[in-house]
Amino acid sequence: MVRGTSMAILSIQSRVSYGYVGNSIAVPAIQAAGLEVWPLDTVSFSNHPGHGQFRGEVRPAAELEAQIDGLAALGVMDRLSAVLSGYLGLPETAGVVATAVDRTRASNPAAPFVLDPVIGDNGRHFVRDGVAEAICEKLLPRADILTPNLYELGVLCGAAIPDDADAISAAARKLIQDSRVMAVAVTGIQRSGMVSNLLVLENARFETMTPCLNRGFNGTGDLFAALLTAWFVRSGDIRSAFARAGGGLDAATRITEQAGRMELDLPAILKSLKTLHPATLLQGH
Repeated sequence: MVRGTSMAILSIQSRVSYGYVGNSIAVPAIQAAGLEVWPLDTVSFSNHPGHGQFRGEVRPAAELEAQIDGLAALGVMDRLSAVLSGYLGLPETAGVVATAVDRTRASNPAAPFVLDPVIGDNGRHFVRDGVAEAICEKLLPRADILTPNLYELGVLCGAAIPDDADAISAAARKLIQDSRVMAVAVTGIQRSGMVSNLLVLENARFETMTPCLNRGFNGTGDLFAALLTAWFVRSGDIRSAFARAGGGLDAATRITEQAGRMELDLPAILKSLKTLHPATLLQGH
């Protein structure tokens, strides 16, 4: 049996060789926040599929399940302080995540499960058939914190949601009321030349806003979810974690834009996280 007192986050999501999405950005971001992270890679691709082509493999659910069994056999599951999941690759992988959450909570009932429901964006799915349904059936009922974009929020709720703060809050609160979710952080809401992130709680909401840049960035949602998870584990305060995640996301996009890079400028981003300024929170109802 391996013994130790340090706490860790289990991060179950994609891995790419070129660029920084999934675990390729989540692992260093969580480590920069001063926490240990154990990655479980659902796919291994050459690059983000958004480039129009990629090579690589989706990892079978049985292979991922075997790795969870290996961690349990090693006797280290009780060191997990949270589970974070992102891109799944296959519908069956949702069952692996569910098993990981259940095993983690068997040792640490208070361990939060942060579900980044990677399904699609801008009106279109970009996951395999059945993945969205598996997320809704197996993972949503187990989630404590959700980090969808606006399109994904609509999928979880069963209907498209307009980019209006009141409508988003109402949809998020329905998820809070219908399941055990404590918070919904909706990312990348674009309106009036600004980009907004909205944290919805049962009786309050908080918003961060930054100027909209003239391009998109692969991996920003993954970075946000990783920072939110890490800082929630560290502080136990979802508002503080949301502000820090928003501040890190703003810094990441500005740094990458200034560098003129196609992919996130990870080395510069990690350096900036050492002196991270939390985003200003605007409070609503």
